[in-house]
Amino acid sequence: MKKTFNLIILLTFNLLLTGCLRAQCDLTITGDGAVIQHSKIIGNALVIRHIEDWKAQTEKNNPDAKANQIVEGDLRGYEFNFDYPDIETFADSNDGFNKKISRRGGWFFDTCNFDFYWMNPPFDIPPEAQFMTQSLFSGVEFDLTMQLPYSAEKNNADEVSGDGKFLRWNLAPVLINGGEKFMNVQFKLWHKDKIALTAAVEILLLAATIFFLIKARAEELADLQKDLRFKRNVFGGLFAALLIISAYMLAI
Repeated sequence: MKKTFNLIILLTFNLLLTGCLRAQCDLTITGDGAVIQHSKIIGNALVIRHIEDWKAQTEKNNPDAKANQIVEGDLRGYEFNFDYPDIETFADSNDGFNKKISRRGGWFFDTCNFDFYWMNPPFDIPPEAQFMTQSLFSGVEFDLTMQLPYSAEKNNADEVSGDGKFLRWNLAPVLINGGEKFMNVQFKLWHKDKIALTAAVEILLLAATIFFLIKARAEELADLQKDLRFKRNVFGGLFAALLIISAYMLAI
Protein backbone atom coordinates (compact mmCIF):
# COMPACT_ATOMS: atom_id res chain seq x y z
CA MET A 1 0.00 0.00 0.00
CA LYS A 2 2.86 2.39 0.79
CA LYS A 3 4.30 1.98 -2.75
CA THR A 4 0.90 2.86 -4.17
CA PHE A 5 0.77 6.06 -2.11
CA ASN A 6 4.28 7.06 -3.22
CA LEU A 7 3.31 6.64 -6.85
CA ILE A 8 0.25 8.83 -6.37
CA ILE A 9 2.48 11.60 -4.98
CA LEU A 10 4.66 11.37 -8.09
CA LEU A 11 1.66 11.43 -10.39
CA THR A 12 0.20 14.43 -8.59
CA PHE A 13 3.44 16.34 -9.12
CA ASN A 14 3.11 15.59 -12.81
CA LEU A 15 -0.38 17.06 -12.73
CA LEU A 16 1.19 20.47 -12.38
CA LEU A 17 1.82 20.17 -16.09
CA THR A 18 -0.73 17.57 -17.14
CA GLY A 19 -4.27 16.56 -16.25
CA CYS A 20 -6.43 14.11 -14.29
CA LEU A 21 -5.75 11.42 -11.69
CA ARG A 22 -8.09 9.15 -9.75
CA ALA A 23 -6.82 6.74 -7.13
CA GLN A 24 -8.52 4.57 -4.58
CA CYS A 25 -7.47 2.00 -2.00
CA ASP A 26 -10.28 -0.20 -0.65
CA LEU A 27 -9.96 -2.55 2.32
CA THR A 28 -12.63 -5.16 2.99
CA ILE A 29 -12.55 -7.01 6.32
CA THR A 30 -14.48 -10.27 6.27
CA GLY A 31 -16.34 -11.79 9.19
CA ASP A 32 -13.51 -14.23 9.92
CA GLY A 33 -10.84 -11.51 9.89
CA ALA A 34 -9.43 -11.92 6.38
CA VAL A 35 -8.46 -8.74 4.52
CA ILE A 36 -9.06 -8.00 0.83
CA GLN A 37 -7.16 -5.01 -0.54
CA HIS A 38 -8.19 -3.40 -3.81
CA SER A 39 -5.89 -0.73 -5.28
CA LYS A 40 -6.85 1.30 -8.34
CA ILE A 41 -5.11 4.12 -10.21
CA ILE A 42 -6.28 5.68 -13.46
CA GLY A 43 -5.14 8.80 -15.30
CA ASN A 44 -4.97 10.46 -18.68
CA ALA A 45 -2.42 9.77 -21.41
CA LEU A 46 0.13 12.16 -19.91
CA VAL A 47 0.56 10.11 -16.72
CA ILE A 48 -0.12 6.61 -18.02
CA ARG A 49 3.62 5.83 -18.31
CA HIS A 50 4.00 6.19 -14.54
CA ILE A 51 0.94 4.01 -13.99
CA GLU A 52 2.46 1.36 -16.26
CA ASP A 53 5.66 1.51 -14.17
CA TRP A 54 3.58 1.02 -11.00
CA LYS A 55 1.85 -1.98 -12.57
CA ALA A 56 5.17 -3.55 -13.58
CA GLN A 57 6.75 -2.97 -10.17
CA THR A 58 3.70 -4.34 -8.35
CA GLU A 59 3.71 -7.51 -10.45
CA LYS A 60 7.45 -7.88 -9.88
CA ASN A 61 7.08 -7.61 -6.09
CA ASN A 62 3.98 -9.84 -6.08
CA PRO A 63 4.37 -12.61 -8.70
CA ASP A 64 0.89 -13.96 -7.98
CA ALA A 65 -0.77 -10.56 -8.46
CA LYS A 66 -2.40 -9.89 -11.79
CA ALA A 67 -3.44 -6.44 -12.95
CA ASN A 68 -6.83 -5.75 -14.48
CA GLN A 69 -6.89 -2.97 -17.03
CA ILE A 70 -9.48 -0.22 -16.54
CA VAL A 71 -10.80 2.24 -19.09
CA GLU A 72 -13.10 5.06 -17.98
CA GLY A 73 -13.65 7.53 -20.77
CA ASP A 74 -10.27 9.02 -21.68
CA LEU A 75 -8.69 7.68 -18.48
CA ARG A 76 -6.80 4.41 -18.36
CA GLY A 77 -5.14 2.51 -15.59
CA TYR A 78 -5.02 -0.69 -13.57
CA GLU A 79 -6.38 -2.31 -10.46
CA PHE A 80 -4.95 -4.99 -8.20
CA ASN A 81 -6.57 -7.25 -5.63
CA PHE A 82 -4.58 -8.67 -2.72
CA ASP A 83 -5.92 -11.30 -0.33
CA TYR A 84 -4.58 -11.66 3.21
CA PRO A 85 -5.68 -14.59 5.39
CA ASP A 86 -5.81 -12.48 8.55
CA ILE A 87 -5.29 -8.99 9.93
CA GLU A 88 -1.83 -9.82 11.26
CA THR A 89 -0.56 -10.79 7.80
CA PHE A 90 -1.96 -7.59 6.34
CA ALA A 91 -0.25 -5.53 9.06
CA ASP A 92 3.13 -7.15 8.35
CA SER A 93 2.83 -6.44 4.63
CA ASN A 94 2.07 -2.76 5.22
CA ASP A 95 4.48 -1.93 8.03
CA GLY A 96 5.55 1.27 6.29
CA PHE A 97 2.02 2.68 6.24
CA ASN A 98 0.26 1.49 9.36
CA LYS A 99 1.03 3.07 12.70
CA LYS A 100 -0.56 0.30 14.70
CA ILE A 101 -2.81 -2.57 13.71
CA SER A 102 -3.83 -4.90 16.49
CA ARG A 103 -6.30 -7.67 17.18
CA ARG A 104 -7.07 -8.58 20.79
CA GLY A 105 -8.68 -11.99 21.04
CA GLY A 106 -11.65 -12.87 23.22
CA TRP A 107 -14.22 -15.63 23.66
CA PHE A 108 -17.22 -13.83 22.17
CA PHE A 109 -15.37 -11.35 19.97
CA ASP A 110 -11.97 -9.97 18.94
CA THR A 111 -11.35 -6.24 19.25
CA CYS A 112 -9.55 -4.84 16.19
CA ASN A 113 -7.78 -1.49 15.93
CA PHE A 114 -6.53 0.01 12.66
CA ASP A 115 -4.33 3.09 13.01
CA PHE A 116 -2.98 4.41 9.72
CA TYR A 117 -0.68 7.37 9.33
CA TRP A 118 0.33 9.09 6.11
CA MET A 119 2.45 12.20 5.63
CA ASN A 120 3.04 14.11 2.42
CA PRO A 121 5.34 17.16 2.23
CA PRO A 122 3.82 20.15 0.42
CA PHE A 123 4.82 20.89 -3.16
CA ASP A 124 7.21 23.80 -3.53
CA ILE A 125 4.99 25.98 -5.71
CA PRO A 126 5.70 29.72 -6.11
CA PRO A 127 2.87 31.85 -4.68
CA GLU A 128 2.24 33.48 -8.06
CA ALA A 129 1.59 30.04 -9.63
CA GLN A 130 -0.67 28.62 -6.94
CA PHE A 131 -3.88 30.01 -8.45
CA MET A 132 -3.05 28.16 -11.69
CA THR A 133 -2.37 24.82 -10.01
CA GLN A 134 -5.58 24.74 -7.97
CA SER A 135 -7.68 24.26 -11.10
CA LEU A 136 -5.38 21.45 -12.22
CA PHE A 137 -5.54 19.80 -8.81
CA SER A 138 -9.34 19.86 -8.93
CA GLY A 139 -9.04 16.75 -11.10
CA VAL A 140 -7.38 14.77 -8.31
CA GLU A 141 -9.38 12.16 -6.39
CA PHE A 142 -7.76 9.98 -3.74
CA ASP A 143 -9.76 7.91 -1.24
CA LEU A 144 -9.12 5.22 1.33
CA THR A 145 -12.19 3.15 2.17
CA MET A 146 -12.91 0.32 4.60
CA GLN A 147 -15.81 -2.11 4.47
CA LEU A 148 -16.35 -3.79 7.85
CA PRO A 149 -18.43 -6.87 8.70
CA TYR A 150 -19.87 -5.10 11.77
CA SER A 151 -20.42 -1.46 12.68
CA ALA A 152 -17.37 0.50 13.80
CA GLU A 153 -17.27 1.42 17.48
CA LYS A 154 -14.86 4.32 16.97
CA ASN A 155 -13.54 6.02 13.84
CA ASN A 156 -12.42 9.38 12.46
CA ALA A 157 -13.53 8.79 8.87
CA ASP A 158 -14.62 11.71 6.72
CA GLU A 159 -17.73 9.80 5.67
CA VAL A 160 -19.61 6.97 7.39
CA SER A 161 -22.48 5.02 5.85
CA GLY A 162 -24.05 1.57 5.79
CA ASP A 163 -24.88 1.59 9.53
CA GLY A 164 -21.28 2.34 10.38
CA LYS A 165 -19.84 -0.46 8.26
CA PHE A 166 -18.52 1.64 5.37
CA LEU A 167 -15.86 4.28 6.07
CA ARG A 168 -14.18 6.72 3.69
CA TRP A 169 -11.21 9.03 4.18
CA ASN A 170 -10.58 11.76 1.63
CA LEU A 171 -6.79 11.97 1.18
CA ALA A 172 -6.78 14.39 -1.75
CA PRO A 173 -6.34 17.54 0.42
CA VAL A 174 -3.20 16.09 2.04
CA LEU A 175 -1.95 14.98 -1.36
CA ILE A 176 -2.46 18.43 -2.82
CA ASN A 177 -1.60 20.73 0.07
CA GLY A 178 0.80 18.52 2.03
CA GLY A 179 0.50 17.65 5.70
CA GLU A 180 -0.39 14.49 7.56
CA LYS A 181 -3.43 12.30 8.00
CA PHE A 182 -4.31 9.97 10.86
CA MET A 183 -6.90 7.33 10.10
CA ASN A 184 -8.37 5.27 12.93
CA VAL A 185 -11.11 2.71 13.31
CA GLN A 186 -12.01 0.24 16.05
CA PHE A 187 -14.47 -2.60 15.58
CA LYS A 188 -15.33 -6.07 16.83
CA LEU A 189 -15.21 -9.41 15.04
CA TRP A 190 -17.91 -11.54 16.64
CA HIS A 191 -17.49 -15.31 17.13
CA LYS A 192 -20.98 -16.51 16.29
CA ASP A 193 -20.09 -20.17 16.82
CA LYS A 194 -18.87 -19.53 20.39
CA ILE A 195 -21.89 -17.35 21.13
CA ALA A 196 -24.21 -20.16 19.96
CA LEU A 197 -22.28 -22.75 21.99
CA THR A 198 -22.46 -20.62 25.15
CA ALA A 199 -26.18 -20.00 24.65
CA ALA A 200 -26.80 -23.74 24.17
CA VAL A 201 -24.98 -24.60 27.41
CA GLU A 202 -26.93 -21.92 29.31
CA ILE A 203 -30.22 -23.27 27.95
CA LEU A 204 -29.29 -26.83 29.03
CA LEU A 205 -28.32 -25.65 32.51
CA LEU A 206 -31.57 -23.69 32.83
CA ALA A 207 -33.57 -26.67 31.61
CA ALA A 208 -31.86 -28.93 34.15
CA THR A 209 -32.55 -26.42 36.94
CA ILE A 210 -36.25 -26.28 36.07
CA PHE A 211 -36.44 -30.07 35.73
CA PHE A 212 -35.01 -30.74 39.20
CA LEU A 213 -37.12 -27.92 40.66
CA ILE A 214 -40.32 -29.57 39.41
CA LYS A 215 -39.16 -33.05 40.47
CA ALA A 216 -38.29 -31.82 43.98
CA ARG A 217 -41.75 -30.30 44.45
CA ALA A 218 -43.44 -33.48 43.26
CA GLU A 219 -41.32 -35.82 45.39
CA GLU A 220 -42.84 -36.90 48.72
CA LEU A 221 -39.82 -38.67 50.24
CA ALA A 222 -37.70 -36.20 52.19
CA ASP A 223 -34.35 -37.80 51.30
CA LEU A 224 -35.07 -37.80 47.56
CA GLN A 225 -36.49 -34.32 47.79
CA LYS A 226 -33.29 -33.10 49.46
CA ASP A 227 -31.17 -34.74 46.74
CA LEU A 228 -33.25 -33.19 43.96
CA ARG A 229 -33.01 -29.75 45.57
CA PHE A 230 -29.25 -30.13 45.79
CA LYS A 231 -29.07 -30.91 42.07
CA ARG A 232 -31.38 -27.99 41.35
CA ASN A 233 -29.09 -25.67 43.28
CA VAL A 234 -25.96 -26.98 41.52
CA PHE A 235 -27.37 -26.53 38.02
CA GLY A 236 -28.98 -23.23 38.99
CA GLY A 237 -25.69 -21.95 40.37
CA LEU A 238 -23.82 -23.00 37.26
CA PHE A 239 -26.42 -21.28 35.08
CA ALA A 240 -26.23 -18.05 37.10
CA ALA A 241 -22.41 -18.12 37.13
CA LEU A 242 -22.19 -18.67 33.36
CA LEU A 243 -24.77 -15.92 32.76
CA ILE A 244 -22.79 -13.44 34.88
CA ILE A 245 -19.49 -14.37 33.22
CA SER A 246 -21.04 -14.05 29.75
CA ALA A 247 -22.46 -10.63 30.57
CA TYR A 248 -19.09 -9.47 31.87
CA MET A 249 -17.22 -10.75 28.79
CA LEU A 250 -19.70 -9.00 26.49
CA ALA A 251 -19.30 -5.73 28.41
CA ILE A 252 -15.51 -5.46 28.42
